[in-house]
Amino acid sequence: GSPDSTALANGISEALINTALGIGNSAIAIIMYSIFTTKIDKITYTIDEAGFSITQTFAATNK
Repeated sequence: GSPDSTALANGISEALINTALGIGNSAIAIIMYSIFTTKIDKITYTIDEAGFSITQTFAATNK
C-alpha cells in the first residue's frame, strides 16, 4: 500500500528537531572550547614569563 503520510511527517519532524538540537549543542561546545583554550593560553604565557624572569634574575646575580 501507500505510505502513511502522517507517520512520515512525524519522523521527519523528529529528525529535524534532533538535528537542530545537535547543531545547538555543537555551537555551545565550540564556544566553551574557545573560552577554555584562551584561558589555558594565558596561563601558559604567564608561566613562561615567570620562568624567563627567574632565569634573567639568576643570570644577573651570578655574573
